Amino acid sequence: MRHAALVAAALAAACSPSTPPEPVALELSWRATGLANPESAALSGDRSFLYVTNVNGEGDARDGNGFISRISTSGDVLQREFATGLNGPKGVMLGGDSLYVADIDELAVVDAATGAIRRRVPIDGAGFLNDLTFARDGSVLIADSAGGRIYAVRADEPEIWLEHEYLQSVNGLLSEPDRLVVTTMAGRLLAVDYDTRAITILAEGLGDADGVAPLGDGRYLVSAWPGELFVVAEDGSRTLLLDTRAENRFLNDFLLVDGVLYQPHWEPSEFSAYRLSGVADD
Repeated sequence: MRHAALVAAALAAACSPSTPPEPVALELSWRATGLANPESAALSGDRSFLYVTNVNGEGDARDGNGFISRISTSGDVLQREFATGLNGPKGVMLGGDSLYVADIDELAVVDAATGAIRRRVPIDGAGFLNDLTFARDGSVLIADSAGGRIYAVRADEPEIWLEHEYLQSVNGLLSEPDRLVVTTMAGRLLAVDYDTRAITILAEGLGDADGVAPLGDGRYLVSAWPGELFVVAEDGSRTLLLDTRAENRFLNDFLLVDGVLYQPHWEPSEFSAYRLSGVADD
């Protein structure tokens, strides 16, 4: 009888609905001003400040006036023009003592301590490089929004990593242990298996989807140009968390770390930090 009771209890537990995730909410912590079309951000190695790319004009203009700022995690602009001489810098990430920056049609490698450009890696065929991330094997993956493809760069040698109709207007990249999570400006949230390169559609109808970050329970935070922020559930449904379109405050790529959303605003050239609740800390 005891065995039967245990089995019945186990079956009841298996059939009972799981506890729904806690609703996500956000509150503005601070806002920095005086930037020039900021697009993306990366956290410093000591986690005390942010590297922020500034396009400073049109996103595809090879004008040499793009730069990277340093902003403290409390909102102080430490150095407006830390690294200069870029064109339209967008995605940025820290790897060792270098910053890797997607700059229209090349990968720029910047000294993270001095801001000097160490080298540029031209990517033939690229038209509008956007977000980037490290793949499982350590190579740099870069989204080409214009070409509908993802490039891989290893030892300064670029190659096409994946090209597919689902990658039309590919934008945000997020590396997970076994897959690459991708947003597209066709409104899709995708997952690409690292081993097979097979693509799974996780969600659709996300507008001009841009930034993406995991919330730790099967949900993702996804921004959509020009001013929507969604929580996307595991079943592909979405909830609008923030809408800044009426105030002309753009939400492009972002960084989510330790329960704080660091959000560049291409317009009006500002940068915000929001505290999130309902999200597990990193």
